[in-house]
Amino acid sequence: MTRTSTQRYESGAEPDRPDQRVTREGRAERRERERRRERLEREGMWQVVSSCAKKRRYVTYDQARAVVRHREREGGEPLFIYRCEHCGGWHITHQADQQRYGREAGRAAEERLARQAAQQAVGPAPRFAVDDLVIDVASGMPCVVVAVGEQGGEPAYELSSADGASELGWVRESGVSEA
Repeated sequence: MTRTSTQRYESGAEPDRPDQRVTREGRAERRERERRRERLEREGMWQVVSSCAKKRRYVTYDQARAVVRHREREGGEPLFIYRCEHCGGWHITHQADQQRYGREAGRAAEERLARQAAQQAVGPAPRFAVDDLVIDVASGMPCVVVAVGEQGGEPAYELSSADGASELGWVRESGVSEA
């Protein structure tokens, strides 16, 4: 009778070494992990490879979810599950932004930083709008705002005299006051 690795041997009938057979699926999974690791290393994504090595890997999402439910009941703090690009398994983290990992998280971070830079690049909002009555500080003359723009990172206004007789051109906000 042939014995499998899950069957127990009677005393004295144990083999010299334990059964070390690896299933076909196990070998295929290992090859896939190695290919993924090599690709990530070639692409310079060392962080993914090294951070994965420090974490527990769950083969299925359901396994990770069961652990998360248990640990949340015990500890009370929220945990998040994400798919690892390196090993193809599932990891658990406390950080909500780790739900997307690898290149997707990098793209999301780049987009967020670009939005923040664009918001900071926008200078202060102009105090006056088109058709507002203002005083040109240099001449002391009442003027009407014809257009709103920007000069040197500061709001600027194209002014025309209140009676419409002359155009004063563009003046920075520091050269204009309320009428």
